[in-house]
Amino acid sequence: MKIALIRQDYHKYGGAERYVYNLSRELAKRGHHIHIFAHTGEEELHQLNNSTTSMNPITFHRVPVLGGAAFLRTLSFAIFCRRLLKKESFDIIHSFDRTLYQDIYRAGDGCHREWLKRSLALTSSPPARLAIRLNLLHLILLFLEREVFKKSKKIIAIAKVGKEEIIKHYGTNPRDITVVYNGVDGEEFKPDNKRRFGVNTRRQSHLAEDDFVILFVGSGFRRKGLSFLIKAVALLKEEKVKLLIVGKDRKRPYSRLVKKLGLEDKVIFTGGSRETYRFYAAATIFVFPTLYEPFGNVCLEALSSGLPLIVSRSSGAAEIITERKEGFLLNNPEDPEEIARKIKMTFDEDLRKRLSRNARCLAEKFTLARNVEETLKVYTEVIRKP
Repeated sequence: MKIALIRQDYHKYGGAERYVYNLSRELAKRGHHIHIFAHTGEEELHQLNNSTTSMNPITFHRVPVLGGAAFLRTLSFAIFCRRLLKKESFDIIHSFDRTLYQDIYRAGDGCHREWLKRSLALTSSPPARLAIRLNLLHLILLFLEREVFKKSKKIIAIAKVGKEEIIKHYGTNPRDITVVYNGVDGEEFKPDNKRRFGVNTRRQSHLAEDDFVILFVGSGFRRKGLSFLIKAVALLKEEKVKLLIVGKDRKRPYSRLVKKLGLEDKVIFTGGSRETYRFYAAATIFVFPTLYEPFGNVCLEALSSGLPLIVSRSSGAAEIITERKEGFLLNNPEDPEEIARKIKMTFDEDLRKRLSRNARCLAEKFTLARNVEETLKVYTEVIRKP
């Protein structure tokens, strides 16, 4: 098949971008002809084409965008994508961004209308609520979201909860939405990495070998509940507990919170990383108290690395977790006391070892290969549609 994949930025940094990168590679290995439509990532793709001989070369199409405000970038990308895509014929056009011309849309970023609803509920100040409602980026995203759900032949949701949100907000026919859970590269994220990278990564992060390391990975700190996790760490009096934060966002508000709570010697900010597997290898457990998350690739990466997982029920990943088998579920991610209580449960080494084994076993059911095959089934279904 000749397949167009659309994502504004093409690289291995970030959950959705990493997913598109892996999918394009795996589809090309299966003999499909892949075309990437993106604004950035040509060099990344050049490296992939040169380093992997067992696949068809992938073609890059640079999509121009208007600079300046985020809403201009978002809208112009959708418009210019449509212009470029109409110049060529494809069997499948698969978009991972809210665009205007596609056969399939993968709702990996979730339902923006649902997130706005939750964001407004978290905001008490009337002026701040008004600012959210009038924000041009939100208005553009809502417009594009409405168009993409109306015009796509098929929608891929990455969890059942995401499918339900789309139906609730847009009245989409349930038969037009297929749930395809994410897949993880079990060779990149594996328990053996602890032996290979764990000690060195701890040393580089100024962590002792006997520290109990709580790992948080993600950008978009507010939505992913980082402030509540920091407050939970303040409730844990154990000297050896450390919080390792891997991700890009505005650090200053969180650094101030760390200082206010007297946690300067317990919290480490690393910034973003393209080698997150090294940090999973250095961690004891993974905690993700997100307020809204369609699924969360990081949860699968943690499970695949053999880490016990503590995740909020508001994450799509909660659908695959069994309480006390692979980890623990948070009923209220905004409650630091609940987060601290669940973390304390993992202090039990025997329980932690059992959770770790079960975590890896669960992740092995969610492979990249399985994800690709299920995605190809959706492609075939769309092609056969009259």
